[in-house]
Amino acid sequence: MTNSNYITDEQLMSSLQKGDESAFTILYERYSNRILYFMFKMLRNDEAKAQDFTQDVFMKVIEKADQFDTNKSFKTWIFTVAANHCKNYFRSNKQLFDIDSSNNSLVYDDSIEENYDQKEFKRRLDIEVNKLSYKFKETFILRYFEDLKLKEIAEIMDCPVGTIKSRLNHVTQILAKKLKVYKVLFDSSQVIEKTKEYED
Repeated sequence: MTNSNYITDEQLMSSLQKGDESAFTILYERYSNRILYFMFKMLRNDEAKAQDFTQDVFMKVIEKADQFDTNKSFKTWIFTVAANHCKNYFRSNKQLFDIDSSNNSLVYDDSIEENYDQKEFKRRLDIEVNKLSYKFKETFILRYFEDLKLKEIAEIMDCPVGTIKSRLNHVTQILAKKLKVYKVLFDSSQVIEKTKEYED
């Protein structure tokens, strides 16, 4: 195989479909950390479970390789596989899903000091994101932690781009309000502006 830096994900999947195991190795190197991080966030920072789920996703990449349309985006496809695997877990554990979906309240402590460093901000943001209902948390993580485009998220979540924009606006406004003590680090106007963009 030629220099892997010049080979697209879709070309690698085409090679994998033909039995080239080295293609899978390259795809794993490209995406395993991103999928692990997504799972870690969605599973409330459960590292062990995130590791297991990441392996499950890549097993599905192997098992379902022949079902992948190489004319479409591999990145969108693998995140769809990951999102569905995570969603199915919560649905099969209905109590967990109900707690996750209903816990949409964000608590703000007015007694907190005004000055915080970035590490503390990220810690509090993580706490608040974990309190979001499932669909809002998934949307926020895919956009701001995984940096996916709105159209990619819409495809993964099987809904219109407008719905994604609306969810992101709603979430960022809530977080901006609840984390207002971090206003120097969390510029909600810039975050919300990103949700208004239609990327190519």
